[in-house]
Formats: sequence, C-alpha cells, structure tokens
Amino acid sequence: MRRGFLTTMLVVGPLVAGLSGPVLAQAPGSAPAYASALSRQERNFIAEALADGMAEQALGKLAQDRAETEPVRRFARRMADDHGLKTDRLAGMALRHGIPIPRELGLSARAHMSSLRDTPEEAFDRRYMAAEEETHARAIKLYEAQAERGGETGDFARDALPMLHSHFEEARGIMAELARGPAPPQTQAPPGDAPPGTSGSSE
Repeated sequence: MRRGFLTTMLVVGPLVAGLSGPVLAQAPGSAPAYASALSRQERNFIAEALADGMAEQALGKLAQDRAETEPVRRFARRMADDHGLKTDRLAGMALRHGIPIPRELGLSARAHMSSLRDTPEEAFDRRYMAAEEETHARAIKLYEAQAERGGETGDFARDALPMLHSHFEEARGIMAELARGPAPPQTQAPPGDAPPGTSGSSE
C-alpha cells in the first residue's frame, strides 16, 4: 500500500505544483483575504468538484502511460487537459473564498489509482474506461443540480456541463468499442487433425 501511495504522489505532485503561487501560498489556518459570500452548499460544491477534477487529472496522466489502445490514450490526454483547465478555475474560486486547496488526492481516489496501477495491461483500458463512464455520470448529476442555482458556482456548472456530457459520450463510445473487442485469433489445428469443414481424408 505504501508503494501505491508513493506512486500516487509522483502523479499528483505536479498537479498540486500547477496550483502554486498565491493558491498554495496561504498558510494553513490563515484567514481568507475577504469574507466569503458563498453558502455552505456552494462551498461544498467547490470542494467536491475540485477534488474530483484533481483526481481526473491524475488518472488521465496515469492512463496515458498505461493504456494499450490509442483511443484510450487520446481520451486520457483529453481528461488531463480539460479537467486541468476546469480545476484551475475551481482553484481560483476556492482561493477567493478561503476554501482549502487539497494537497493530495482523497482516500477513495488514491485507492482507485493504486488499483488501476496494479491492473494487468490487458485489462487496464476496459477498467479505466468503465470507471470514467461511471464517474462522469455522477459528475453530470452533481453539476446539473448546481446549474439550477444562481451565482458564481451556478454559472461555472452551466459552463462545464457541455464538456462533461461530451466526456461521458466519448467514454461510452470507447467502452462499447472495447467491449466488442478484436476478432478472436485463429487457432492452429493440432498436427493430424483436419480443419473444420473438411473430411481430413484425401480419399
């Protein structure tokens, strides 16, 4: 488990570093620059969406290295890039409203990273894409609920929803393609056995 944690931090470290400067300059426990006007619900949304976005970035970077097929590698790059932009916006909101910026992935995301890292190569693409389809379905529900609200977080959710829907549809399409899989390899008939459809005799 320790090895899995270290691997996770090697992936997450650069993500957190990308939020350097004023975002991470706040000392733990320091007061925000101004009083937040956000409700508890809005603050919870930012914290959850930020954690999810960081996890998507980390998983995308891992999948770029481990994926066996090009469609999955392309999807993983898109996840790292798109969720990186979204996470930057969320981090900006968190900073303005004094919401703590996570310095590492949560327990569930770390466990998922470790599980994917230990997945055999031949099973990795399907496991990653199945998880992406599921996590984006959950994210869409979270963002749709927030999009019905006003204010900064509602605007952000409405802006992000087309991207999340696009990710979900792409993940579902890739997963369907992987489920069909390649044509089964032709088996070589053992010596002396006739191939199917022949009599096995020259008579």
